[in-house]
Amino acid sequence: MKRTIVNEKDERNGELQMFLTNEEEKMFNGEFGEGPQLAIQLLVDVGEFFGAERLIPISSAHVSGVSYLTGGDGLLAQLSLFVQKGCKVAVPTTLNPAGMDRKYWKDMYIPPEFAEKQLQILDYYEKMGVMTTCSCTPYDFGHILHKGQHIAWAESSAVTFANSFFGARTNREDALTVLAAAITGRTAYFGLHLTENRIPNVEVRVEVPIKNTAEFGLLGHIVGKALEAKNFPYGPIPLFRDLIPEPKPHQFKALGAALASFSTSLYHVEDVTPEQELIEKAEFEEKLTVTADDLKEAIEEFRPKTEPDIVVIGCPNANWEEIREVAMLVQNKKLKPDKEFWVFASQAQRAIAETVGIANILREAGVKIFSDTCPEVTLYDKSRFKTILTNSTKAAHYIPAAALNGIPTYILPLKEIVEMMFQ
Repeated sequence: MKRTIVNEKDERNGELQMFLTNEEEKMFNGEFGEGPQLAIQLLVDVGEFFGAERLIPISSAHVSGVSYLTGGDGLLAQLSLFVQKGCKVAVPTTLNPAGMDRKYWKDMYIPPEFAEKQLQILDYYEKMGVMTTCSCTPYDFGHILHKGQHIAWAESSAVTFANSFFGARTNREDALTVLAAAITGRTAYFGLHLTENRIPNVEVRVEVPIKNTAEFGLLGHIVGKALEAKNFPYGPIPLFRDLIPEPKPHQFKALGAALASFSTSLYHVEDVTPEQELIEKAEFEEKLTVTADDLKEAIEEFRPKTEPDIVVIGCPNANWEEIREVAMLVQNKKLKPDKEFWVFASQAQRAIAETVGIANILREAGVKIFSDTCPEVTLYDKSRFKTILTNSTKAAHYIPAAALNGIPTYILPLKEIVEMMFQ
């Protein structure tokens, strides 16, 4: 069922080593159409570069490369080409956040020309059979993951959560390789798909209590920053010891999202995460201790220097528990004049908030709740918003980037944010 090589020679690397099944060989040779052919040829090239001997089937894909803010007209042209070639996804495939709420984009002060192009991007994905869920938390709906399951996901925080919280297996795909994986239903078998590459290589002892979502994100920042100059084949894989016994899912999410900013796609927590058997095999290349002084220093680094114009919550997108926490804190309060407070959630989680009345509590307090987008990749009106406040370390890493919005962004725990912004 397998052939030894795809071609006899490759001008760059000499003999090729990728093994293909009969079906994959037919796809490679164009018998299933030009779109799948281009997709599998890309996967073969990537696999050979990383030394993969074969492709493996995947059960799901999560595609990035959605926001017009980050992709621009080049993304539109690329997707148009895929559609013209008849590309269709072969496995359940969800989509990352767009640059706006597709229904309430005017409430975000999005220019009409931006909205038009963003909607065109979503239309192209729909034509390929991608579920335009537009959320960075596909594990909150749609995808049911289990330990050892092979998937192909691209969103960095979702990759870290899938690998760490569920024990599923995915590398951090880019926008092109993940779409190729979705079209073929396969990905190259290397990296974090292999057990031996999932063993922790950094030991982290946490000597300070980590109490809230903001502090879990700052813990990820402390560890990621300490390791960013180190060279690991598949990124640092920290093992956290002495964390609280049962971190909540959104605390896991905050920690992983911050670590992902520093190229971590997998971490382990002693006595908590699924692959405890790998801890016994660890030979740590680095050992870190996080102290109360480290946490205090990180808190001060991101503390707001001035009262912000807008608060953004939901990077990664807020789950039900996070939405409810905001609602309970702002109930019977009013947002200060000339301030904005936005909560970003998937359509699925927002629907729950609407059904049980939580969304009404938010609106009565002056809070806006948006779907289809996230704080990181939406387009902010810079004439309105000069500074941003959040409880997300990932948001504070990315929003100020010149390639995104370039707006100074600060961090406080949610309770302190509400105390500052409401009356």
